[in-house]
Amino acid sequence: MTSEIAVMNQRAVALAADSAVTLIDGGTVVVRNDQRKLYNLMGGQPVGIMFFGIADMMGHPWEHLIEHYQKVTRTGPLPHLRGYATGFTTMLDNLEEFFPKERQREDYKRLLASVFRYIFHLAQYLREAGDSDKQSVPDVAILEEAIERVWRDYQFRDDGQARGDLACFPGGFGATVQRDHAGTIDELIAYGFQPFGLSKQAVQRLKEIAVFCVVKDLFLEDVTGLVFAGFGGEERYPVVTTWFVSAIVNGIVKRAEASFDQIDGEVRSKIRVFADSEVTNAFIRGIDFNLERRVYGALNSVMYGLVEQVIGAFPNVEPAQQDAVREKFQSQTIPQYFDAFRGIIGEYQQHAFINPVLRVLEIASRSELAETARELVSLNVFKKRIMAQKQTVGGAIDVAIISREGGFQWHSRQSGA
Repeated sequence: MTSEIAVMNQRAVALAADSAVTLIDGGTVVVRNDQRKLYNLMGGQPVGIMFFGIADMMGHPWEHLIEHYQKVTRTGPLPHLRGYATGFTTMLDNLEEFFPKERQREDYKRLLASVFRYIFHLAQYLREAGDSDKQSVPDVAILEEAIERVWRDYQFRDDGQARGDLACFPGGFGATVQRDHAGTIDELIAYGFQPFGLSKQAVQRLKEIAVFCVVKDLFLEDVTGLVFAGFGGEERYPVVTTWFVSAIVNGIVKRAEASFDQIDGEVRSKIRVFADSEVTNAFIRGIDFNLERRVYGALNSVMYGLVEQVIGAFPNVEPAQQDAVREKFQSQTIPQYFDAFRGIIGEYQQHAFINPVLRVLEIASRSELAETARELVSLNVFKKRIMAQKQTVGGAIDVAIISREGGFQWHSRQSGA
């Protein structure tokens, strides 16, 4: 894991990254605190790059791939930062010097195995988070429910709109994946799911998921996050764009832009938090993210339980009337009150915690931006140490400041980097 921060105003963008990296070899987990994760993407250009998540691409460290990009890129300054992000990620396609074709099949297998692990983790969550009735449901039913949920997530977004295919793949690429990797798909389904005796529909869903996990705009697998920050030649104010990069399938890297932030005349300061930075989130928003999710989840559960208790207090009411009241409260009243409650809390967070920080950052100097980024990462390092947790965030903190006038400049840098 790692902790990384981007702090930006109209003057510059500051990037900070710790140096901890988690290495897994079989059943052994080792944490090292000497990994550099922050680089100048192109010498002489005001563009930085950080990475988090998986620290390599098919065994090649990201710093080697960045170095290769610097060697082979012949283009001059680009007008927009997104051009650098697109150019770097596109370079990874068909790069057989680093990613031989015979090893790409294993990368697809890693991707699919990661998604199947996600399904099992979801099934375990459904079991543990369910009510008492859920505990008596057979394992196969819980697992099939998890498979159906993941299948729908690949098909549809939260708002019900159909989820599109990733632009990095050519049309009809799903059929290519299905044809070329049919043996791997069958092998992993048999290895992971055969003991449960799934229905034919569930098995078919898994085969479709094996294609969706490549071509659909959703990343449930282990990924690398690439953070590009700085200025294009035509950009007056700093920009930060984050990309998710996954496996290499048939020569093409699965990738997509995950977020985009820019400073302009209206938005004058911003903080973007990456990876294992929950303390930074708590500092900025006034509440720990996991606690907030638990509070909202508990409130939602209590509200639904209250409806059942109220209905149960009128035993002489006809079942049809009870169902009508239950439907009205569950579909209309509870969501309205729940949204109102979240709005009240969100408004307080904005005024009491977020806005005061952003107002200070609007007028911060470059060095103050850099120090702010460093301290926000340090909060996460401190938590891991003081709570005696495995220090998956730690080590030296690299900090860079990027401006139009000064370009990419190191504010602090781990020794030997």
